[in-house]
Amino acid sequence: MTTEKIISIVEMYEERLQAAGVSKIRMDPSRMFASLSQDEILAHAHFLIDGVKEFVKQPGKEGKTGRHLASIQICLSFAGWYTLDDLMNHNRPDRGGQDDDREDSK
Repeated sequence: MTTEKIISIVEMYEERLQAAGVSKIRMDPSRMFASLSQDEILAHAHFLIDGVKEFVKQPGKEGKTGRHLASIQICLSFAGWYTLDDLMNHNRPDRGGQDDDREDSK
């Protein structure tokens, strides 16, 4: 996934979280996700977005970027905002014709 794609994904989530009035609050690392409220899960997802935007631009931080993006997406799914199918579609390459080599798309 390209840097631009990752940034576009997290900015989409950030817009929705801001529009919903969700704060940026890191979860207590000693707590389990199952004990968090929906608001706490969303606040943690919002908190993680700044890290993704920072890490994606740093060479050698691809793994950390991917883990943070996956954590955000898991939080958004646990909170009932997106299905797994939705999240997989967010991660797919944008189709501009050049990167689509499937026969049925021609």
